[in-house]
Amino acid sequence: MEIAAVTTIVVKYIFPPVFYAFHGYIATAMAIAALFRPYEAWFVPFTNWQIPCTPGIFPKRRNKLAQAVAGTITDTLLTTEDVKRQVETLVTEQNIYLAVDKFVDAILREFRDTDKLHRLARDISELSPALLQQYVVSIVDAVEKGSDRRVASIVEKLFDHVVMNIRISKEQSQEFADRIMENIVNTAQIRTALINLLTPQNIGALDDSIQAHATGPIKLLARLINVKNVCNETRRFMEKEPEKANKVITDLINRFEIRDQIAHRIMSFDMRSMPLQSISNLRSSAVTFIEAFLKEHRNDLINGVERIQGEAIGTVQAAIIRFNPKSIPKDWLDRIKREISGFMYNYLKRELGSLLEQAIPKLGTYGMIANKIEQFSPQQLEQLVQRICHSELKWLTWLGTFIGFWLGIVQVFMNVLVH
Repeated sequence: MEIAAVTTIVVKYIFPPVFYAFHGYIATAMAIAALFRPYEAWFVPFTNWQIPCTPGIFPKRRNKLAQAVAGTITDTLLTTEDVKRQVETLVTEQNIYLAVDKFVDAILREFRDTDKLHRLARDISELSPALLQQYVVSIVDAVEKGSDRRVASIVEKLFDHVVMNIRISKEQSQEFADRIMENIVNTAQIRTALINLLTPQNIGALDDSIQAHATGPIKLLARLINVKNVCNETRRFMEKEPEKANKVITDLINRFEIRDQIAHRIMSFDMRSMPLQSISNLRSSAVTFIEAFLKEHRNDLINGVERIQGEAIGTVQAAIIRFNPKSIPKDWLDRIKREISGFMYNYLKRELGSLLEQAIPKLGTYGMIANKIEQFSPQQLEQLVQRICHSELKWLTWLGTFIGFWLGIVQVFMNVLVH
């Protein structure tokens, strides 16, 4: 009787919780395993009938899983705005300076290698003639076709930043004035110009104009001195006695300080004081002149490049081989680094948004993530999920055990109530 009573107690009060807990553990473990296994589809032996729930859920839905994960990452976790904000936090003057500093130092370290330096000199010297000649030909062809404004742009910039800012010193203006006095406003040329000016027709026109338009003392003085006779005598004097006429003209030039006045005019000349239309016309004329020169002297330019290519090769080789990074002053190198980093920072600060908007879609983040997940084998997929959710899956199994145990307790209470 005692054994029967113990058996009854075990069956009614102890077995249900244990059995249900074991059942919950096994059922939950099998459900978790069914997420990944079997890795391949199973079929009824000797038929093509696929057994349901094979392969596991994740292997069977790997394609959709890859698309869902990729969509979640690109749409919510790794959006374009998130990338832009993160990149913008990295784009600082200090970070860019550090990158430029490392880059420049790496280049300078390469120049300390003699073998690499000679190889670089040889490669560049071999490429230089072809590149230079090709560059000249491409520029001239573009000018002839009118399809490129590089030359026009360069000439306009040179005109605006160099020609427009030219200032002539006192010594230069005096030198220009001397050349003008020697070649344009010399005594002989002035005497010849006066002789050509004082023709009988011009003298008659001058006298008629004075009589027609002058009034008062001027008109009276013109009649008294007889302008026509004075002009005729002056012309005759310059023609008959050139030496004396030249002395008179030279004396007048010195007395009137013509040379100093010309030098002063040249020194005080400022192109920026000219009318804007005149400046624009000069700029256009300069561009037209340069383009016409390139078209007209195309063959001469190409031949000139070919003639100097030997000297250019030697110069390039010598310059590269003689270059010593240690000879660069530290303060100058630091200034160059800061100027480069400052330029890059200002450029990125201004253009970073548009650059990222163009670059991020081209990265194909969605397709890259989806393809990567699709390439996972079922074993790798299981290991990935297990590594991420190992503790959660373990507790999920124990949760099934716990629920099964309490279901067994409920069964015990029901047995008690029934009996």
